[in-house]
Amino acid sequence: MSVQTAVINATGDHEETVERYAKHLGKDKIRRKLFNAVYGRVRIPRSLTQIMADAKIGSLARQQAQNQIDHLTKHKLIAWQENNGSVKDKSRKLYFKEPNVRALRKEIVKYADRPELAKKLATKRRPRINGVQVVRTITKASLKKRRHLDILYLTADPLKNNPLRVDAELHHVQDEIRGSKFRDNITVLHRPAADLKSLLNGLNDLNPNVVHFSGHGNKSGIAMDNASVAKPAVAMVSFKLLAKALSATDSKPQVIVLNACESAAARKPLLKLGLIVISMKRSISDAAAAAFAIQFYGAVASGQSVKSAFEQGVVAVEATSINEASTPQLFCPKGVDPSKLILT
Repeated sequence: MSVQTAVINATGDHEETVERYAKHLGKDKIRRKLFNAVYGRVRIPRSLTQIMADAKIGSLARQQAQNQIDHLTKHKLIAWQENNGSVKDKSRKLYFKEPNVRALRKEIVKYADRPELAKKLATKRRPRINGVQVVRTITKASLKKRRHLDILYLTADPLKNNPLRVDAELHHVQDEIRGSKFRDNITVLHRPAADLKSLLNGLNDLNPNVVHFSGHGNKSGIAMDNASVAKPAVAMVSFKLLAKALSATDSKPQVIVLNACESAAARKPLLKLGLIVISMKRSISDAAAAAFAIQFYGAVASGQSVKSAFEQGVVAVEATSINEASTPQLFCPKGVDPSKLILT
């Protein structure tokens, strides 16, 4: 051919083509010499005798050369045509460059020299997929191996002149847990309009790992409900009384979350019980308190440690109200590492 043309593989199997050519080229010395001679500078069709002379293959190896040139033509590594008399050595066939192979020659030789690379070559039939993300399926059997998490969720909103959206908070917390991977291993027992008896009954009924309170509070205690339908009012529970109630059970919880203003004052009596205490240093807005609870329980339900879940809750507070980012606080008794405590 006097003009080189671009070769386009319309079937999209370029890699398979290169791999196939490389396999058939192989490493046989005589075959390689013939192949290199054909794809040298000479462009016109030549006889085997001429190619052997160019490849410096002696006449004693003619039969071997004939076998190898037949192999190259059989697998379309070189092209051939009938000798129409242009070559006077009485050869029946003349051999010349095959356009596809000429265009891919460097790749073919590369993979023929190193067949181990050819095996790694991505093809349509053997695609290479990088960065596969394995999604772990949570089965019932795997859940049985993990501890069940029981949460006693107490809410109280007796101050009608300063109402809280504790019901909306719990709604979003439950949605967050419902969408988590360990949702089937978590029970949330909600006690609305909670009073002290609600706490004691919840401890008896559930033996919870986590006790949560959402409502009003101050430095003295939490504002629980008097549970009266006719005359609703605040029933203040001091932190000392709260500690006594939590200790009056054979199976104490591991974590108590006081999502109430100024509840950090509860740390001393509660830490004496060996509980991890999550509370609020100062007043916290309704939106920030809800944001903390939603993210905290979402992280816990996903298998995060208490420490990581707390830190995620703080991030959620900062995203909601940057001035309140330092309000949530985590207190741990001696010998308890919240980064190693995973509740689910």
